Amino acid sequence: MKRNKGKSKGPRMIHEIKRMNELGISRRKIALALNISRNTVDKYLEISDAPAVAPVAYSAPWSARVEWSLVKTATERGVCLHHYWEESSQAVPGEDFVPYVSFWREYKRRYPMIPIDFHKTHPPGERCEVDFKGETKGLGFTDKSTGLFIPCRLFGAILCFSQYFYVRASLDEKQPSFLEGVAKAFEFFGGVPETMAVDNAKVQVTHAHRYDADINPEFFKFTNHFNVAALAMRPGEPKDKNLIENVLGVFWRWVGPKIRAQKFYSLSEINAFLLRHLELFLVRIQKKYGTSRREKFTNGEKSLLKPLPETPFEYGVWTTAKVHPDCHVQVVKNFYSVPYACAGKSLSVRTTNHMIEVFDGMERVAIHSKRPLSQSGCYTTSDIHLPAKHLAIKQATPQKLVLDAESIGAATHQVIKSLLESPHHHPFTYLRRCQGILRFAKRYSPSELESACVTILNLKKENPRLNDIEGIITYNRVGTKQKPINRQSNPNLRGQESWRSTDS
Repeated sequence: MKRNKGKSKGPRMIHEIKRMNELGISRRKIALALNISRNTVDKYLEISDAPAVAPVAYSAPWSARVEWSLVKTATERGVCLHHYWEESSQAVPGEDFVPYVSFWREYKRRYPMIPIDFHKTHPPGERCEVDFKGETKGLGFTDKSTGLFIPCRLFGAILCFSQYFYVRASLDEKQPSFLEGVAKAFEFFGGVPETMAVDNAKVQVTHAHRYDADINPEFFKFTNHFNVAALAMRPGEPKDKNLIENVLGVFWRWVGPKIRAQKFYSLSEINAFLLRHLELFLVRIQKKYGTSRREKFTNGEKSLLKPLPETPFEYGVWTTAKVHPDCHVQVVKNFYSVPYACAGKSLSVRTTNHMIEVFDGMERVAIHSKRPLSQSGCYTTSDIHLPAKHLAIKQATPQKLVLDAESIGAATHQVIKSLLESPHHHPFTYLRRCQGILRFAKRYSPSELESACVTILNLKKENPRLNDIEGIITYNRVGTKQKPINRQSNPNLRGQESWRSTDS
C-alpha cells in the first residue's frame, strides 16, 4: 500500500487522528485507515498529549518596579490614569521619563478591561449634549455664617463635533438650575446648535417614551426661545449621550483633586475656579485628533452655530387654576381675567417675574402684567375677556366714570366725583347724570366740557344739572362769535334834558 510521505499533515488530518484515538481505535488501525505511517500517528498524538505552554507576554523592564495594584486601586477610586501618571513622581522610580502610552500599555496588559463602543460621527453645529455629573464628592462651599458645607452639582454641556466643553456648578439639579446652565453654555459657545440631547428627568420630560416623549412645558418654551430641538434619549441608556458622560468624568477626575485641596466660600468662587481650569482643559491637545478642542471649535464649528436670541429667557412657574364665574383666575393673592368662554375650566398658568400667562392646552388665551407681591385681592381685567352684559355693567360703574372724567381734565373729574360722593345721596343717584355729562365730551369736545366744569366750580354750584353744563358750553360757543351791539338813535325816546323845568 502506498503511503503519503514527506509532508506535514493538515489540520483536518490531525483532527481525524485525534478523533479516532478518542474512539479507542489502535494506532496501527488508524495508520491503515488514513493511509499514513504509524510513526506519523505517534508524532501527532504525542504533541496533543503534551501540556500546553502559555505564550510569554512582553513586559517592559521598568514595569517590575511599579506597584500596579496601587495604580488599579487609585483608578477604581476615580483617579484618571493620565492624572496618576502625570502627578505622581513615584509612579516609576529610577526612570527619568516614561511615555504615557507605554505606561498605559503596561497597565492594560495587566488589567485588559477595554470597552468596545461604536464610533459616532456628528456634523459640525448639529448636536450638543447636556447632563449633570452623577457623583461629585467634595464639590461645594462653606457657608461663612453657619460654617456648614453646602454640596453642589456639576453641570456640563458639549458640542459633539469639536467636543468643545462647558461646565459650571449649581446648588441642585432642579429646572431653574438646569435651564440657567444650558443658557450659560450657549452664551459660552457664542451660538446655538440644531439639536440638544437630554435625559428623561422631570425637568425636561413629563412622560418618558422611547419614541415620543412628552416634553416639559417650561422646557418646551425654553427650546422655542433658543430655536433648538430637544431630543430625549432612551430611558436607562447613558451611552445615547456618551460624549458628555465621558468628558464630565474625565474633567472631574482631573479637576476634582484640585477642588478638594482648596476651600471655597460661595458658589461664584467655585464657578470662577472651574472656568479658569476649563480654559486649560480646552487648549490641551487631544492625541486622537492632534489638535485641541478650542482649535477644532474655532476653525470648524463656531461659524455654523445659530445666533443667540436678542432677549434673555425668563423662567416661569406652571400651576393650574380654575376659572371663577366672574371670568377670573386666582394667581397667588390676585385675580386676572380670561375669556368668558373658558368659565368653569381648569387652565394652566405660567408665572414669571413680570408676566402672567394663561393657557388652555397649548393655546395662550390671556396675558397680563404681574401685580406686585405687596398687593392682594386686586383684579386685573381686560374688556375683551368679558361678555357683553358684563361689559355694560362694568362701563356703568362709578369707578369707570371717575376714571373717564380724570382722563378729560381735573375740573371734570372733580365735578363727577362730587356728584358720586355726595354724603346725602347714594352713589347711583346721580349715575345717569354723570353719564350724560361725560357724553358732552363726544357731542362737543373734551376741552369745552372741561372749560364748562371750571365755570361750574367757580360758581360753586352744587349738584350741577345737564342743562347747566350744556348751557355754559353753548354760551361759550355763541359768546365768542357775538358781535358788539350798535344802537341807533330813537326819536321816540326822550333824553334826560326832557325832565328839566321850563321855568328854570
